[in-house]
Amino acid sequence: MVAIVLGIALLAFARASPFLQQLSGLGADIAEVSSDITDVPKQLLNTASAYLESRQTMRQRIQELEDKQLMLSARAQKMEALTAENMRYRALLNSPVAEEATMMVARIVAVSPDVNRHLLTVDRGSDDGVVIGQSVINSEGVMGQIVQVGISASRVLLITDVQHGIPVLNNRTGQRAIADGVGRLDHLVIQNLASTSDVNTGDLWVTSGLGERFPTGYPVGITSETTTSGDAAYLSVTIQPAAALDVASHVLIISSVDAAE
Repeated sequence: MVAIVLGIALLAFARASPFLQQLSGLGADIAEVSSDITDVPKQLLNTASAYLESRQTMRQRIQELEDKQLMLSARAQKMEALTAENMRYRALLNSPVAEEATMMVARIVAVSPDVNRHLLTVDRGSDDGVVIGQSVINSEGVMGQIVQVGISASRVLLITDVQHGIPVLNNRTGQRAIADGVGRLDHLVIQNLASTSDVNTGDLWVTSGLGERFPTGYPVGITSETTTSGDAAYLSVTIQPAAALDVASHVLIISSVDAAE
């Protein structure tokens, strides 16, 4: 009974005392602030998580757009060659239209340390459907072809390697030739053309499709120089590669479905 009376008295005193009322209000404020402070780490964590997720999504989207741009660039490369071919053969209205080549994006992961060989390693292999002989291009032109295939990686022999030759076509005149690598990344050479050949500086050379390795119409390079032999019987043509072979980071592996018969 005494405890009840004391409790009622204390309650009445607390209501009557401004000091205790202020103290009670202060305690409520402190509790509210403490709750807010406790929530800060959680809010920061949620914000950081959302930011990181947004960054990852953005990176994935950028990579998807870069891959798509590479694909579109590869398809656009053939337009000039097709235009020239249509002008040369526009009378053949019933000629069959070549199918599109299939393409696969790959990343360059290594470069051969041997300065005498022009070889790259890409991150696609037999598990991805890569086979020996497939041609490799980038957004500017032809780079080379697959010469070795592993399970998850493959080696690419560049068109400038001394052991590589690629069948080409003068996009202006239609003349066919073989462009050989000479071990330098900045040029290839066509040798022993007839001195009467119509070749001008700036002529575009594209893949001819002969040899059934490279699809037709992809840019190989531009004529940078022509030289006549001492007896004036032959013409040598120096070609600057269309693709920047030493700066590419991603490539397209393509399979030929339209190589010349």
